[in-house]
Amino acid sequence: MEVTGALSNCAGSAGFNFGADTALVAVQHLLSQTVDLFEAAGQIGLRPENIFCLGKIYSNRAPVIGAIRNMGVTVVESTFPTPGAFAEAFERDIEQLWTVVGEKLTQGRIKRIIVLDDGGRCVINIPPELLSNYAVAGVEQTSMGMFLFENHPPPFAVFSWARSAVKLQIGGHLFSHRLIDRLQTEYLGGRALNDADVGIIGLGSIGRSLADIALQQGNRVMFYDPDPDVRVPHYLERRIARLDSLEELMLGSEYVFGSSGRDPFKGQWPMAHRPEVKLFSASSGDQEFGPIIRFLRQRPGFKVACDTWDITSEAGPSGAVRIAFLGFPYNFVGRAEMAVPTPIVQLETAGLLTGLIEARGYLQLIDDGYSPDTRIHRISPDAQGFIYDVWCSAMKNRGIDIRSIYGYDAALLAATQRNEWFAEHTEPRSVTGRGSDDRVEEMMRSMLYADYQPVR
Repeated sequence: MEVTGALSNCAGSAGFNFGADTALVAVQHLLSQTVDLFEAAGQIGLRPENIFCLGKIYSNRAPVIGAIRNMGVTVVESTFPTPGAFAEAFERDIEQLWTVVGEKLTQGRIKRIIVLDDGGRCVINIPPELLSNYAVAGVEQTSMGMFLFENHPPPFAVFSWARSAVKLQIGGHLFSHRLIDRLQTEYLGGRALNDADVGIIGLGSIGRSLADIALQQGNRVMFYDPDPDVRVPHYLERRIARLDSLEELMLGSEYVFGSSGRDPFKGQWPMAHRPEVKLFSASSGDQEFGPIIRFLRQRPGFKVACDTWDITSEAGPSGAVRIAFLGFPYNFVGRAEMAVPTPIVQLETAGLLTGLIEARGYLQLIDDGYSPDTRIHRISPDAQGFIYDVWCSAMKNRGIDIRSIYGYDAALLAATQRNEWFAEHTEPRSVTGRGSDDRVEEMMRSMLYADYQPVR
């Protein structure tokens, strides 16, 4: 792909190499973009036999798993959970992943481990003996993982693609567009979602994007977010109604999208709701509607369609409840090869590769005598600007009008042309006085901009 290829080419030209003594432990959606990621990393020295990965049962694709194994990567099998119990099954899968890693690493000469995580569970469950015997750094790609770290701080440094400007401000529309497209194609049988009462749980990156797209299609949109300080972007002001409680949202909505990245119904279910309410997850796992699924599972008439994995129950507190795709994120429905087309989602793939390169650079600093830490590190704003510019050029060359297809606000796209925009919208906000961060970001800057001039 153009973006991942440009990134790996720049890294290679600058002399960067992951090294034969570096292992990658990855929790990933095993889709075609993961093949692109592993191939791009392989071009700059990450050996396939040093990669260990675990997929998620709701997004695993058998042909992709076969392709990854043919590369020489070790793939751990995923187990199918009881409805509403994904977290428990996934935790066991992660334990098995680390067991395999521990057994394999004793046979090699690995000095360091990079953990690429989706949800934070792999990071916080690293076995103590591996943490003691290897230098470790991580990359987290989801807000769900960052929320987990609030209560379970990571035991090593983590680079947060999840809170990068590109992920928060640009990436959300890609996945939200795909989710609504799949809803219309699969759930509604080709009909458009319009003139409906749509509720959004959580007005983060995905929630904002879902609200914007739903409004553009002529729906009435409301949202609930427990954060009193959550900011409503200017393009949604006076167009979206904020509600004071989940119950109010459930009573008023025909379609509800869970995009909080948390467990919003924990301790709040059962509650009154609109009869025939239809629930779609835009988060990871099934935690958005987990309490509802577990409640309905104990009631008579609980059904799961074998082809669509849709849950139906007539025994909700206020009548029928419909939960699509076992409460898993609906952009993966049918476990298609791509949640978002690989050429488009390479923006995200390149972001992950950037995180891996920065994590490896950080581990080199540890090798050179810097003290290790357990902080959350930001992704270099300069690196984000690089991959975003290359992505925009690639989309233009492919004839893909990202604004018209994905519904981006014109003011947002104009704002990205300022160099400062990436730093302003990336968390953590500042790296002042943090020597290792400064060195890593300088490494990325010199690596990417030696022969490249940003188009902004």
